[in-house]
Amino acid sequence: TILLLGMGLKSFSVVPPAAPEVKKIVRSVSYKDAKAVADKAMTFTDARRTLEFLEEQTRKVVPEIF
Repeated sequence: TILLLGMGLKSFSVVPPAAPEVKKIVRSVSYKDAKAVADKAMTFTDARRTLEFLEEQTRKVVPEIF
């Protein structure tokens, strides 16, 4: 979610059970911070490392969802 926010996505369509979690993330991160996360994520060449980085960044913003 942070990656998509940082890439400029402004509208999300999610299944109802995921909506509270997505809302919490969206409300907890600024565009500036999300953009920095997206920029950094785009530098990785390994998908596993990218996913680990994104999970780590999300955990910093909303640790209670992990």
